[in-house]
Amino acid sequence: MAAAALRFPPLLSPYATPTTTAATCTRRTASATLRVAAQPGSAPASASTSTSNGPPEFSPPDGFTPPVPRRLAIKDGQLGSVAGAALAVPFRLGTGLFVQGYSVSLVSADKIPADQYSLEFLGLKVRETSKIDQCRRPEKPIEIYEFEGCPFCRKVREMVAVLDLDVLFYPCPQKGPTFRPKVLEMGGKKQFPYMVDPNTGVAMYESDDIIKYLADTYGDGTIPIMLSLGLFTTITAGLAMIWRIWKGSSYTVSKLPPQPIEIWAYEGSPFCKIAREALVELELPHLLHSCARGSPKRQEIFKKLDLFQVPYIEDPNTGVKMFESSEIVEYLKATYSLYPQ
Repeated sequence: MAAAALRFPPLLSPYATPTTTAATCTRRTASATLRVAAQPGSAPASASTSTSNGPPEFSPPDGFTPPVPRRLAIKDGQLGSVAGAALAVPFRLGTGLFVQGYSVSLVSADKIPADQYSLEFLGLKVRETSKIDQCRRPEKPIEIYEFEGCPFCRKVREMVAVLDLDVLFYPCPQKGPTFRPKVLEMGGKKQFPYMVDPNTGVAMYESDDIIKYLADTYGDGTIPIMLSLGLFTTITAGLAMIWRIWKGSSYTVSKLPPQPIEIWAYEGSPFCKIAREALVELELPHLLHSCARGSPKRQEIFKKLDLFQVPYIEDPNTGVKMFESSEIVEYLKATYSLYPQ
């Protein structure tokens, strides 16, 4: 999906009435007061907190230069943040690290061409495969309204990683002025996560129902064990965020861009979590290209950039393309926060 051609879907125009598991979930007429969506090819949307008449203009911060990617490097002062974000791995037993049907083997270096993504280990190469290409792929990105500090939302994000889906996330942090009211308008209640699938017309609340729907529609119907344990799943999803629970939950006053930022990331990565926390706090819609281990998108990124590292963002509003989680956070705040200092 080309970054330059992607704009928000028609949020302000009503979809065909979706089916839903919630009896009270009905699509309502779009409100003319919510200034967030732009039809493809239309004029940019105005900022959600702007008081000016014209749309905001976006450009990289003065003197900005994208950082050189440093594999597994941690910026000075960021060790605590990365360690806190990494707690999710043991609490969730790696759910969200691997796509469905993941398998791995060691082969001699000559078995994998130099232009194909792979890890190297003791002079051998790691061949990673999955069964995700056997599953149905959505033509349009699924839309999910959620926020980073919610354990129910985390469960759905883990399933997104397992199924290797592209998702257009609409962040709904506490006191967020734009997308929280939109969920109330669409579904009748402020409850998260809330999913809209433009490929099928289905819209629903309830994390477990969303997970089952995604597994049945875009997987083989299998739900990972750590997403199938009811209350235990929810408790461990909450514990996974215990040291970062205040991050990605509260709104930072910001300017809303006309196009969503694209990010290549996956739920199991602590570096990706740090970048997504900033996107959520700033209420910045973002198209996430999930690329957990075994994802074919790893090869796509490797072919495009001659390396694979996440998070990686492409911002069609400024033309910026960059790696490095801590620098991504600094860039997002400097570009979109009304009070970057």
